[in-house]
Amino acid sequence: MNSMYFCFRKPILIFLFSGILIFSFPIPKAKAMEPVTITMLAIILAPYAIQAAKYIGKGMVRTIPCWINQGKELFNILKLPLGLLQFTLGAPFGYFWNGLSNSWTGLIAPFMFFYEFMCLPLYFFGFK
Repeated sequence: MNSMYFCFRKPILIFLFSGILIFSFPIPKAKAMEPVTITMLAIILAPYAIQAAKYIGKGMVRTIPCWINQGKELFNILKLPLGLLQFTLGAPFGYFWNGLSNSWTGLIAPFMFFYEFMCLPLYFFGFK
């Protein structure tokens, strides 16, 4: 009985301390800027936005290969159910290895999509 108390003691303490920590700080209220301030800032920042536009355009053009790779990986996700059907129902007809290949491609596709998504800022700044 005593060992069970020590087993549950640590998770309960973590739960209590995290609850105290979360609920001890007030929730910040959202603050909006009035339209006059936004208009004044837009007038001040417009020349900088015009100068930055050519660099942003170049960065967006550099990301095109990454977007294409992301589209391919999204399409490859659909190969998982196709592969499962091929290597189960199509096995008698010689589709076992094709189905296995499609299943593997569909299984790793979400991870490859995540990798391409994380590389998107690198493509934007010119790293490949």
